[in-house]
Amino acid sequence: MIYDDYKRNHVILPNRENALLDFLESDYDGMKHKWRNRLSSNSEDALTWSCFDVIRQLSFQNKVSALDEIIQDSFDTNPPFCFKNLNLKDEEINIYIGKEYTGQLGEKTEVDASIEFPSGLVFFEAKLYSSISIATSSKPYDQIARKLRVGLDFPLNDERNFYFIFLDIAPLEKINKRASKEKASKDGKGFHNKWKSAWWFSYYKKGRNGSYKPIKSILEGIDTPPIEKITKNMGWLTWSDLFKSVMRGMVKSFVEGE
Repeated sequence: MIYDDYKRNHVILPNRENALLDFLESDYDGMKHKWRNRLSSNSEDALTWSCFDVIRQLSFQNKVSALDEIIQDSFDTNPPFCFKNLNLKDEEINIYIGKEYTGQLGEKTEVDASIEFPSGLVFFEAKLYSSISIATSSKPYDQIARKLRVGLDFPLNDERNFYFIFLDIAPLEKINKRASKEKASKDGKGFHNKWKSAWWFSYYKKGRNGSYKPIKSILEGIDTPPIEKITKNMGWLTWSDLFKSVMRGMVKSFVEGE
């Protein structure tokens, strides 16, 4: 669906319209893709803004609760950390939408959503109906690899961990099941090639035949923590789980009279 007004396509809290316009009018490598897709109901940027901007406007307690639900859902209720247990202050948790990051090697990437806090950095790669862009002759790394490279190469102190979460329309196992059918057909047209996202994510996280060679190869030249730690910190989140966390946060705020 194409809306007549971009406001119909975004959740806009009071006094956040100017912030949304700044987001939509921002560019990456000279391209204003957010503005170009501002009216499309298929826009991943519109959904990302609508969810994460609501979260960052919640009270500190409700924000932490929502973020902890998101982390739990991303790692099958076995989260690598819990915001509630970090004893942070509100100003120590910063949520960004569409921020550009540059690694120490000079590689850069725009991140759909990210969370920065004293002991960690979280990148979200958001997809709706599209799949990841794969490596080409001009771009040697696919979208997942680029996020991992930049995130792990971004200047962090010794106590700061990197986490990567892929946000998609369905659970990883569901898309992986579809992946086998799509690959077998060899036409790559069904379901918009979404099998590529699940296949490459699993390829890097789980390796092949017990080997971490795939992820080691894309991280060549970067000083990284142990590979086992990197793969453990890779999570998968669905839009439905994200929506529920956002809505619960909003309900709590409504009940509390915020």
